[in-house]
Amino acid sequence: MSKFYLKKTYVNVDMEIQDCFDNVTDESKLQKKVKFTSNASIVKRNVKLIRSTVEEIDEKKYKEQSKKANSKKNMTISTSEIEKE
Repeated sequence: MSKFYLKKTYVNVDMEIQDCFDNVTDESKLQKKVKFTSNASIVKRNVKLIRSTVEEIDEKKYKEQSKKANSKKNMTISTSEIEKE
């Protein structure tokens, strides 16, 4: 029987990402949603690993996590998700 593990890594990241767009019709929509294109490049980064945890999980949870990892929601960040200091 296979064993499944879930590793959670908590990381603080400060990044500056520059991205180029063409034919933008609504600049306000572009400012509210961060979705990177193939033109994006990371200009500056400050990454600090905080901590990691590992736990054994069952096959059902493994399949759920795999499904979440492939969802489109993991490809974008909305400005409403950003915590203000």
